[in-house]
Amino acid sequence: MVQYIYDSKGKKTGVIIPIELWEKNKSKIIEMESSKDRKKDFHPSQFRGIYSNMKLDLQEEARKLREEWVRI
Repeated sequence: MVQYIYDSKGKKTGVIIPIELWEKNKSKIIEMESSKDRKKDFHPSQFRGIYSNMKLDLQEEARKLREEWVRI
C-alpha cells in the first residue's frame, strides 16, 4: 500500500512505499533520477549580470582563482 505525505496546505510532498516495492524498483528509480539530472540543459545566458550589483573586480577575482590552481 502506497501512502502519501501532505503539507499543511494539502499539497503532496512525499510518498511512503512498501520496502518490497522499493527493493524491487530501487535501481530503476535511481537510474531515472540520475538520467534526469544529465538531461538538464545549461544556458549560460541565464546567469548574465548576476554579479552586476556587486562591487567586484572580476579580472582580479579570476587572477586569484588561477593562482589557487597553481598552488595545488
